[in-house]
Amino acid sequence: MKTTITTITLIAAVLAMAMPILTACAQTGKPQTDRELRGRGMVVVDELEQGAGPKEGLNAVTDAGNGLFSHMKLTQTGGTTASFGSGAKISFPRWVHVTWRQGPGVDMDWQRGVFVGGAIVGDYRVEVLSRMPEEIFRYMSAGRGRIIVLRFRIKDDGVLLAWDIQETVVHPEGSPLGAFVFSMHGGDFPCENNPNRPYPNCTEGRLEDAPWYNPLWTRQ
Repeated sequence: MKTTITTITLIAAVLAMAMPILTACAQTGKPQTDRELRGRGMVVVDELEQGAGPKEGLNAVTDAGNGLFSHMKLTQTGGTTASFGSGAKISFPRWVHVTWRQGPGVDMDWQRGVFVGGAIVGDYRVEVLSRMPEEIFRYMSAGRGRIIVLRFRIKDDGVLLAWDIQETVVHPEGSPLGAFVFSMHGGDFPCENNPNRPYPNCTEGRLEDAPWYNPLWTRQ
């Protein structure tokens, strides 16, 4: 009996130690539960598609009711980049509801925090989580300082979505390379590299697999 109790006790101890590890491993993949969706952190970029007309009373709200971006009037020179840290406990969006208005009297009702006036002429639900492959989340969790970027482009007749993993690399001498680099790009529009950079800064695969990647770079 003593041997049986000792064995059970040891098994329980091993399981107790293993559970946090198993839980951590499970959370490196694509989030599924409400708990896993919260506190992951992300960067959200919004802008007009090239050639699209201005959008008034533009608003984007996630399935959890979190506001991602909002504009009284979005123009070709507008757009925003917002960072939602993991400490903010904002859920990673399953989908995003994007609307905009047109007509007289479009304004913000500050008491309710919503746009009023005119008429809603753009009304789109953009699927996010279901479109993104599992590997995106595994790759993000596998390295320090990586974060998912969601990119929304507003067209006259819809909303485009793309995503990246934002990473920071440092030159061997210790100086930053000047800006972020973006890996694992996917979605409705391709990588767009900055022509003013001495090397590309966006790749559709893993950063270390890009032909322009310097193995002497280190992640910050």
